[in-house]
Amino acid sequence: MELLLLLLVFITSSLAGYTLWQQILLKKKYGQFLKGADAKQIEVALKKYTANVDTSLSELDELAGFVAKLHKTQQLAFSRTGLVRYNPFGDTGGDQSFCLALLDNTNSGFVISAVHARSGTRVYAKDVFDGKSTHNTSKEEDRAISQASEYRKK
Repeated sequence: MELLLLLLVFITSSLAGYTLWQQILLKKKYGQFLKGADAKQIEVALKKYTANVDTSLSELDELAGFVAKLHKTQQLAFSRTGLVRYNPFGDTGGDQSFCLALLDNTNSGFVISAVHARSGTRVYAKDVFDGKSTHNTSKEEDRAISQASEYRKK
C-alpha cells in the first residue's frame, strides 16, 4: 500500500512539474503580449481589434461595389482610337487631312474626318456601331475604324 501511495505521489509531482514547466514556456512565449496587462485589458484590446476587422471588411465590400460600378462605366468610355492622316488632293502639301475614330469596348462611337483643301477644311462626323458606320465611309475612315478596333489587341 505504501508503495502504491509513493507511486501516486511521484506521478502527481511529475504532472505538477510538467504543468509548471509548460506554464513557464507559455509565459516566456506570450510574456511580451501579456506584460503589465490584466485580463480585462486584453479583452478590451481583442474587442477593439475585432471591431476594426469588421469595419475593414465593410469598407472592403463597399470598395468592391465601387469597382464593379467603375468597371461597368468604363466599358462605355472611349478607350480605342485610330488616326489616319492623308493627302486627298495632290495640289496641297502634307498630310493635313485626317480621320479620327473614337470607340468604346463594344467598338461603338464615331469617326471624325477633316478634309483639307486650298479653299478650306471640311469636317464630317459619322456614327459607328459594332465597328461599322451606318453611313458610307471612305477608305481612310475605314482604316481609322479598323485601327481603333484592333487597338486593344496589341
